[in-house]
Amino acid sequence: MDSTSNASVLSITEVEIQQVVERYILEKQGKCPSKLRILSHHAKRLSAEGEPVGYLGDHYFLNIVLRKESTEEQTISFFVKILPEHVPKLADYVQEMGCFQKEIRLYTGLLPRLQDVMTGTMPFAPRAYYSRGEKLLISENLQAKGYKMVQSNRILLDYQHLKVALEAVAKLHAASLVLENQTKQCVTKQYPGVLDENAYVDDGNYVRKINLDNAIDAMCELIKRIGKYQKSDKLGFILEKFPRVIRKIYLFAKPSSVYRNVVNHGDLWSNNIMFLYDTVKSSAVNSGEGSPQPTSAILLDYQLSRYAPPALDVLTLIMLGCMGEFRTRHLHSLLDAYYTALSANVTAHNLNMERILSRKEFETSCEYYHLAGLIENVLFSHLILIPAELVKPLMGSSESFDDFIRNGTAKVQLCVKSFEQDETFRVRLTDGLSAIIDRYIL
Repeated sequence: MDSTSNASVLSITEVEIQQVVERYILEKQGKCPSKLRILSHHAKRLSAEGEPVGYLGDHYFLNIVLRKESTEEQTISFFVKILPEHVPKLADYVQEMGCFQKEIRLYTGLLPRLQDVMTGTMPFAPRAYYSRGEKLLISENLQAKGYKMVQSNRILLDYQHLKVALEAVAKLHAASLVLENQTKQCVTKQYPGVLDENAYVDDGNYVRKINLDNAIDAMCELIKRIGKYQKSDKLGFILEKFPRVIRKIYLFAKPSSVYRNVVNHGDLWSNNIMFLYDTVKSSAVNSGEGSPQPTSAILLDYQLSRYAPPALDVLTLIMLGCMGEFRTRHLHSLLDAYYTALSANVTAHNLNMERILSRKEFETSCEYYHLAGLIENVLFSHLILIPAELVKPLMGSSESFDDFIRNGTAKVQLCVKSFEQDETFRVRLTDGLSAIIDRYIL
């Protein structure tokens, strides 16, 4: 192998590079050529102006130049996620949550099985080609296939983006339902431990429990700064009841004993969805006239996946993707679009949708999980909407990251600063917190 590379930053060996390429070619062509020569490989960190695109790993593109037999040179591009060991406390946090272990087990076991159930349709998840321990995962580079993320995680999704994303979620959920019907066995028994909850665990020593307690403290301080509550004689009542309402997420995140459960993605914010576009002109409910429209989507990052009713994923995606006024106008239509896609994917396997998950059960479950979606919205938003200039120092050292994760005062101060200085943070958190308070507390 005549390789020139900076891929050493990923600690990937030449033998591993060879294995990745061979597995890729074998999947695409059915066989691997006898004469395969790797000429070079190059790693490039994936970021936006130096800012990370995710918080539970470091992300790279790995470009491999090769020659098969006597053909011309060919470049194959992959996506690489590695444990963020350059910030030891962040790496410890990810390992304590079991994020890499869960995602690798999903990408190398359950997800390919689910994707095979949906053979003949557009994929809902990337293909993985290599993993090492609990520190490295190599998958296909969707960007090379034309998929794109929305421009910024601070941008809300329009109707068409939400609809297309929900259709991808519906395909994941349908695959879960079909697999269980085919095997006559619950997914959690077929893949024990893979979908165990790791985001919302009510254990006093668990780091995410500390995170949630600190998040509640921070949001209570934000509530005190929202105009309509600031001078209200009900402020004390709101602040007393709010923590109990947010902690209901522990129950919502568990498998339901009432509603049908499926494989949930569990982490449906905009950076975990990539869209494929055409150039069809937008409709009235979408953004700018004549702008490229999404036609399909793929879901990334399965580090927080769980086993729960479809409505939890669905309401989380909708609540995170839009604000109150838009939601009021389009919620019913979006839920209908999701259920229509779910039903189409299930009935394509000659199954009776009404017996597997009736529309009535789905609608009832959506009423129950409506609050769960609102809670997920504020729990995600108070983190992902912190301005980049305030986030960057947190990710720069173990001490600053650990202080933010475990020190409630540090989180409160940062969220209050974001609320006071950044309009997007202030408007979105005001909208999200108000939706919870006005419907479920007052």
